[in-house]
Amino acid sequence: MKLIRVIALLVGLTAFLGADQISAFSTSTEPKLILIHLDAASGPILEEEMEMGNLPNLEAFFGEHQRINYAITYFPSKTPTVISSIRRGKTLEEAILPGWKRTDKENGGTIGLIPTFLNMAFSKSRLATTNLIYGIPAFYWMAPPALVNTADYLKDYNILEFYWYRVDSEGHFRGEEAYREQLAIFDRNFGRLVRRLDDDVNIIIYGDHGMTFGEGVEIDHVIEEMVGDDLAIYSYPTLFLENNSPKDFYARKLVEETGIDYTFFLSDDGVVTGYHKDGIIRFDSRNGKIRYTYESNDVLEYYAHGYNGEFWDKDQWLQFSHALRYPYAPVNIYTFLNNPNSGDIITMFAENRFHQTGYSRAGNHGGFTYQDMVTPLLIRGPDVDELYGEEYFWLPDLFSRIDGINFDQNPPRERHFLATRYDFSRNRQVVQASFSPGYRIHYGANVYLENRLGIQGIDRTDIWGKADIYRSYLTRAWLGTGIEIRDADITPFFKFQYDIHLRKFVLQNSFATNRQYYFKLSWEVLPWLALETVNFNSAGVRFDF
Repeated sequence: MKLIRVIALLVGLTAFLGADQISAFSTSTEPKLILIHLDAASGPILEEEMEMGNLPNLEAFFGEHQRINYAITYFPSKTPTVISSIRRGKTLEEAILPGWKRTDKENGGTIGLIPTFLNMAFSKSRLATTNLIYGIPAFYWMAPPALVNTADYLKDYNILEFYWYRVDSEGHFRGEEAYREQLAIFDRNFGRLVRRLDDDVNIIIYGDHGMTFGEGVEIDHVIEEMVGDDLAIYSYPTLFLENNSPKDFYARKLVEETGIDYTFFLSDDGVVTGYHKDGIIRFDSRNGKIRYTYESNDVLEYYAHGYNGEFWDKDQWLQFSHALRYPYAPVNIYTFLNNPNSGDIITMFAENRFHQTGYSRAGNHGGFTYQDMVTPLLIRGPDVDELYGEEYFWLPDLFSRIDGINFDQNPPRERHFLATRYDFSRNRQVVQASFSPGYRIHYGANVYLENRLGIQGIDRTDIWGKADIYRSYLTRAWLGTGIEIRDADITPFFKFQYDIHLRKFVLQNSFATNRQYYFKLSWEVLPWLALETVNFNSAGVRFDF
């Protein structure tokens, strides 16, 4: 009966405080968006898999007018370039990361793999940072439940980002068949997610680049030997030379004496020159428009499709070339080489040939053919319907076309809560109250009530505070401190809490210096009501507001 009375009191307090508090806390009136980065998703392959019926959930959820099959990505078609640029709306002129390595023109020297990786990782939202781990084969199993969990985070966050890397990893490691299998695995888990979502949730899925399979070419050691002391650093497709090294000389020599099919560089006169075994390509600009000319052979096949040497703006090039073998190449290559981070020479392969490394044994990307440059863009929701029905798209424009996308938005605070449970093993009742003055902070008190000679009194009170030090879509870690008050004794303590989240269940592992370890299992019945047990020897309820 005492437990029932306490629960009734908590319900009353929640009803009294909850209406205003929940409405003030909730952001439900603003658009809800889940943005899914499907790493290495190829537009042509995804469309082919849909036509064969291998991706039923994606096909059913995104109707014909909600799929853009020709989304042309950033150049170079590399994950660091896209991730560090797209959510900030950076164009090719502004992109910071041309690949995994680059020279540091401001401070001298080079910037290697680790700094680039950290720059990329922390350019994402805090919740999504650890998605990178799920792309490591040993941790593949973590990606599906994390993706499905995003449905539960919409109660607090309006905009969620999720990065699915497994498709990319399998393409690099094992090749096209395994790559396609991973697309099907993503489709199944996407189906599990959408079954948990309301109709008003907006969803955008985009690929950062495609993937080329076929003939792998190991070229790094050849370039190092050929360029020698003039080489500052090479990170396909970008080659950085030491100061005053002859770009024209090395660009021509690399095509003539190695397996590289194309090289491009920016001349002093502002013209981009490209060499290939059958001739020369040139891109030049006038009044913001770009022209393509060639010598010997129209290797890009633009003239064969009706181009006649005109200066075209970006929209004209996109409309004309989006479905060709080398989509948007004049704009991408010319613009990128005018970026101060671009390097001196671009080295690339033709269709069905890729840069092979120890990591990328079976497939790779970074080139400028349709295999690497064309990605899917899938959109659905009441706030993104302006993009419905478009045939082609330039991926860097995505978030400038959609209003109200604030990736840095966080909840104003955590949810306050009131809780009570009865401990059957010790025949006592525990009441807990917590409030949050701001995001990632909680203050609270636990009151332990015991029955002494028929009189219920306070045996102990813990007053504490804790801060969130880590969070992902599966786990959360807190670090805190407090004091224990027992009769006239006051004892300070430290606490560490590690939460594991799986759909409506949360397993809270709690360690403190003033007591033994315990776990608490919570089941969220409603967004504001959860049932809880500690060590399976107690039962209670928690009210969030």
